[in-house]
Formats: sequence, C-alpha cells, structure tokens
Amino acid sequence: MTEENMNINQTREESCTDKKLPKVFVDGYTLVKISLVNNFVNCSKYISRSGLTFQGCMSYENGKLKDVQGIYYVLNAPVYSFWTRSKMTRNIDKLREIINEMIQNRIARNLELEKTKLLISYDNYSVTIYDKYIKGKILKFPLKAEQGHLKIVRVPKIDIKLTYEKITQLQIYNHIVDFEKEVMKFNDIITFGGQGVLIYNDNDTSILVTLNSQDHEEVKVRIEPHELYLFSHPRPRRTHLD
Repeated sequence: MTEENMNINQTREESCTDKKLPKVFVDGYTLVKISLVNNFVNCSKYISRSGLTFQGCMSYENGKLKDVQGIYYVLNAPVYSFWTRSKMTRNIDKLREIINEMIQNRIARNLELEKTKLLISYDNYSVTIYDKYIKGKILKFPLKAEQGHLKIVRVPKIDIKLTYEKITQLQIYNHIVDFEKEVMKFNDIITFGGQGVLIYNDNDTSILVTLNSQDHEEVKVRIEPHELYLFSHPRPRRTHLD
C-alpha cells in the first residue's frame, strides 16, 4: 500500500484548540508525511522489479511479523541493529527468517516479547529494531484554502524550537505563494511523499495570501494573526514515489 492508497477512513478530524502539533504526522488531505524531529522512521515499502533489492518496515507482535507503512516517532535508541557490507540476502523471506532468529536469540534475552510490540526497519544491508515509538496519525486539520492539489490548513502551535526565516514568497511545485507581509517559514521540516511548509503569521493583523499557478485560477485567502498554517502538496505522480 503506497502513501496514495492509505486508508482515508482512518483519518482523524482535528481542531486546533488547546492542542499541540504532533512531532510526526500525516496530512489527511495530501498524505504527505511530516516530521518536525530527526528521531523518526519513514516506512515506505520498495521492491525492485527483479525482487532482489528491497526495503521497508515490519512489526513484530505475538510471535508474528507483519508489513507496516507510515511514519513513526522514535522515543528511544534502537534495541538492536546489525548490518553487512554486502547484501545479507536477496530474498525477502530469508530476511524474515534472519529477523525472527535475531529477535528470538538476542532481543528475547532483555525484553518480554509477549508484552512488547517491535518496529523493524530493514533493507538488504541492515536491520534496525525499536521497542519505543509512536506511529504518526493521519490528521485532517481545518482547511483554509486550496488550489489544485495544494492545500492550506490551520494547525496547532508547535512545542519545540525550530529555526526559521522571514519570507514574502515561496514556491511549492508549480504554485507560487505570495504573502502581503513577511511571515515566518520554519526550517528543519522533513517531508516524504510531497512538500510541506509550516508558515506562522507573526503579524498583529490578518494578511492576504495569493496563490498563482499556470494550471489553476488565482486564489486569494487571508491568514489570521499569530496562527500556524501548513501548506502541503503531494508529489506529482510522474515522479518516483518515496
């Protein structure tokens, strides 16, 4: 299941009242995965046409391995990891056997597996296993405006420090966004499956935002003072997926 096919029925409608923006989440309109921190795992399954090269994630629970996708906020360092200089295997079923053996012979010594759900990130060369993590939820915040696939939503405040720069214009794919006055654009945002930009209107009044695109009619919208907005756009389908 790709990002584009994630189950929208699992999307949670969220307001911005008395909440903080999660450190890791998925925008419910564009399915862009977003992380405000560096301690995350992006789980996106890939298998080459030959089937000999692959990467992805699995969960381990009650003795069973299951493929998982999404983005995860990692709370602790990995409980176990190993890697090789050359491909340890070119067969995904063999890799499952290796992972299961490692869990039973190494991790079971220190963790009560019957009470623990593990997250496993893997490729042909390495395996990393976590026991403390939170899966980023698919969230729909209040929609402020849209132009084609570009969505603008009002999101809760952040509770971590991020660097920022003052801007009056930004470009997201083929959309040009002009701000009536300078706003704060937060840096250090990590995205997958498209682009996501956090904008904070630090002015004391609402300001006009103008969206222009060669493929769409002009859109004008006002963003409120001292509010945080997410501008997001899924990656165009003509490019490769994450």
